[in-house]
Amino acid sequence: MDTRIDSAKIADILKECAAKYILPRYNTLQADQIQTKSHENDLVTIADIETEYALQEILPKVVPGCAVIGEESVSRGEVSLDILKDPGQTVFVVDPVDGTYNFRHGYREFAVMMALVQGGETRMGWIYDVLGDRHAIAEKGAGAFLDGEPMKVADPRPLTECCAFINPGYFPKEMRKFLDHVKAEARILKSATTLRCSAHEYLQIASGRADFGINGWMKAWDHLAGALMVQEAGGVVKKWDGTPYRPSDEHGGLIVAANQDLWDETYRRFLSPALQKMQAAGLKLA
Repeated sequence: MDTRIDSAKIADILKECAAKYILPRYNTLQADQIQTKSHENDLVTIADIETEYALQEILPKVVPGCAVIGEESVSRGEVSLDILKDPGQTVFVVDPVDGTYNFRHGYREFAVMMALVQGGETRMGWIYDVLGDRHAIAEKGAGAFLDGEPMKVADPRPLTECCAFINPGYFPKEMRKFLDHVKAEARILKSATTLRCSAHEYLQIASGRADFGINGWMKAWDHLAGALMVQEAGGVVKKWDGTPYRPSDEHGGLIVAANQDLWDETYRRFLSPALQKMQAAGLKLA
C-alpha cells in the first residue's frame, strides 16, 4: 500500500466536508434540495451531491493520481465502476451520505463512507458517524479502530442471543417470493432489524454490538469500507456463494458475520431454503 496516504488526514477531510455540506442541511432540507432516483425511497440530496463533488476536488490534491468515484456520479453515468477492475489504479470509492433516507427524515443513522482500492483490493476504509462525531478507520493487515480504540467482533454466542440486520426488501426481486421462512427464523434471534444505513450496521458488527447481517444489494460504496472493517475486527465477509468479496464484484449478495460458524449457520437458515426453491423452479439469481 502507498505509505504516503495518511489515514488520519483523510478522516479529517471527511469530517470537514461533513461539517460544511452535510450538518447544515440536517433537518433543514427544502423540497427542491431532494431528488428521487430508482424509486421514491431512493433519495439523493444536495448534501450528497456537494459532498461528493468536494471530495472529488480535494482528494486528488492529497493523493496525486488517484481517482474518486462515488454513488451519485456513478448513478448519473459520469464515471464507471469498471475502473475498479484496473489493478494499476488508486481509487477512492465514496458514499457521501450513506443512509440518505434517514438523513432526509431526521434520523441519526447516516454517515460518510469511503474506501481506498489499490491493486484490485480494498486497502483502507473510513466511516465517519456525522452526528456521533466518531471515526472508524480500517487498514488491511493493521486492524480496525473506532476513535483510536481497536474494534473487535462479538465472541461466539447462541443464536437466541444474536442481533442481526436483515432486510428482505433489498434481496433480488426474483428471490423475494421464496423468503417466507425468513420471519420464522428471525424469531429465534434476540433481534432482527435494519437501520437503513450500511455504515451503522457495519459499525455495530465490527464493534461486537451485533452479530451478522445479510445483504442482497451489493454496491461498492455501500460495502467496501465496512467489509474491510469487519474483517480487520476479526469477522468474516463472503459472497453468498462462499467466495471472497472483491471491489469489482457487482452481483450476488453478502453475509457479514462475527465468525465462520455463524456465517455457515446464517447461510443454512436464511439463504439456502430460498436458493433451493429457486433452483427447483428453474430460476437463477441475476
